[in-house]
Amino acid sequence: MELLDIHTHHLSTEPGQAIQNVFPADFAPRPNQYYSVGYHPWYLSKDGSEDWQLLNEIIANPQVLAVGEAGLDKVTEVDYSIQHIAFERQVAMAIQVHKPLVIHCVRSYNEVVELKKALKPTNPWIIHGFRGKKELAKQLTDHGIYLSYGFKFQEEALRTTPLNMLFLETDESDLDIHLLYQQVADHLSLSVSELTERVQENISNVFFSNKSCLFK
Repeated sequence: MELLDIHTHHLSTEPGQAIQNVFPADFAPRPNQYYSVGYHPWYLSKDGSEDWQLLNEIIANPQVLAVGEAGLDKVTEVDYSIQHIAFERQVAMAIQVHKPLVIHCVRSYNEVVELKKALKPTNPWIIHGFRGKKELAKQLTDHGIYLSYGFKFQEEALRTTPLNMLFLETDESDLDIHLLYQQVADHLSLSVSELTERVQENISNVFFSNKSCLFK
């Protein structure tokens, strides 16, 4: 089964087809499933009491393909300085285990870019659920940040995104990921098979670099 959906909050009915995002306390890996695990900025504690040791142990699990979603959000009520501390900590952890970082970002793109420039991480960074304009898409991809698109996106931004920096996801939607591939392929004037092949190359390079696929 092809891994098509790099970020969903739902358990995939097709083993190996999606990366399910869960909180550390909810991580209970099932056979033949992939995961991303991290602390979302909306749900951080006010006193910074997240269980970092637990997260550190979880992200070493081979079924965990990415750290996150972690990030920065200027709309949520969680103090921004607390978000920064948690985000930078997860950045460091992702670098340490050489796994991609899945990023939730709201009105904080400049901060993410500046942090990436300062840290020069060797692991991939991915903005999930990207809905920004084409100028922002270009800024992010020019700095080596991948973009993952869900069912809500700006067509000009999608067209601006290099195919080798593109991922697709369902996030919290119940819609079939295959429908999203069809929509995106139509916007890009590609066949679904051509788009799938290109995204599969990105998934292989980013999530399975230097290791074989866990599930056949």
